[in-house]
Order: sequence, then C-alpha cells, then structure tokens
Amino acid sequence: AYIEVSGRKGFGVKADDLIDTLTFNAQNEVNNRHPKLNASERIDIAHKIAIGALRYFMLKFTKPSVIAFDFKEALSFEGETGPYAQYAVVRATNIFRKGGLDPETFDRNSITPEDFAKYFSEQSGTEIWELWLTAAQTAYVVDQCVATTEPAYLAKHAFQLAQLFNYFYHRHPILTEADEGRKKFLLATVAVVRRELIRTLAVLGISVPPVM
Repeated sequence: AYIEVSGRKGFGVKADDLIDTLTFNAQNEVNNRHPKLNASERIDIAHKIAIGALRYFMLKFTKPSVIAFDFKEALSFEGETGPYAQYAVVRATNIFRKGGLDPETFDRNSITPEDFAKYFSEQSGTEIWELWLTAAQTAYVVDQCVATTEPAYLAKHAFQLAQLFNYFYHRHPILTEADEGRKKFLLATVAVVRRELIRTLAVLGISVPPVM
C-alpha cells in the first residue's frame, strides 16, 4: 500500500498516522526477531525503526518531488531505506559487543600511517579505502546540505556508507582474523564507519535502536 504526498498538489497525511501504522508493522517484525525482549523494549525498537523509516523516506527525495509513500518499501531492511542504514549501525555495534569491546572507546588513533599503507595495498585495500574515504566525507556532505537546503544529499550519503559497510561486513570475518594487526585495522574501520553513520542519521533526526 502507498500514499501519495505532495504539498504542491495539496495531497497530505498526518505524520502521526503514518508513524502509528509504521510502528505497528515494524513491531510485528521485532516480535518475530526478538521474542525474549519485554513488550516495552520491543515497542521502543519498533518506534525507532518507524521514525527512521518515515524520516528517511521523506528526506531521500529532492524538494520538487511528488512522493508516493510505500509502507513496505519504507520499512524494508534492504535498499535505500532508513532501516537499512540503521541496521548497518546495529551490525557494526554487534561486532564490538561480540568481541567484548566498546566502539566508543576503541583506540582508532593507534593505527599508524604505515598500517594504512600496508593494509590499503592488499587485494581488498581499494574497497576499504573507499569506505574510509566515504566516511570522511560526512562533514562535507552536511555542509553541502546546509548550503543547498537539500537533505536528500545526506540521505544518499547514509545509504552509500551503509551499502559499502555491508559489502565490507560480508567480505571480512573480522573477529576471527588471525593477524592481530589487520584485525585492529578492520575494527578501526568498523568504528569509524559506525561513528559517521550515527552522525549522519542524527542530522536526519534518526536514532538507532540497540537491536533490529
């Protein structure tokens, strides 16, 4: 089901009504994935997913667009959606949780220029370099959005960063990496991407639930 939204045409819908429907639909998925969580936790997670879905869907279109709001598409964990970007952060956080590490205090500064040169020169170095480069562009994209009053650029940045991270995530078994130096470099990559994705989503008004 979808709803057409266009201020120019006078087509509108109450945001609260959209959020209620999205929360209800998201809660069904959360209940299936996390039945052991208590009801209030599941509702809170579903609400965060719903807010992320709505905000991202509305902001990913450039200003003149007529928006056909699709509930199923907005809540999808795949594709250019808020939940897709949120889930990338959850995945990154889970890597640290499973490793008994704190992503907020992980020492990224211990990675030396020599480490960067070594690991970027590997066969997979180009894709990891692209991930670091995209993460480093967050502040620039925010400034671009402010200058143009066009948040769609930032929504696109969140998607691109999440997409690159998910490719990286499936390609590198980080916690089982035997080379401790490389493992630390991969964890630093995860920490940087996680930080920049959280920052990007926060500017869009989207918070990330602890699990999804």
